[in-house]
Amino acid sequence: MTTVGPTAALIEANFNQTCVQLARDLHNDGVIKSAIGRPASVILHGLEYYEGIARRTEAANPPGLADDFTAWVRAG
Repeated sequence: MTTVGPTAALIEANFNQTCVQLARDLHNDGVIKSAIGRPASVILHGLEYYEGIARRTEAANPPGLADDFTAWVRAG
């Protein structure tokens, strides 16, 4: 477990950062707005909602776009 734990944490951190960057790129390139017809937030989540999910979702979206979701996560 001494090797697996840190390796798993590194894989998870890299995966999360990749997801954030992909969402940013989709916003910046206009793909989301073009596909949906308006800006829409990308919600990055796992099986539960917690502060890390709120922070990643904020980082993945233009300022303010995911405020309703992140407020809900933080209120829970």
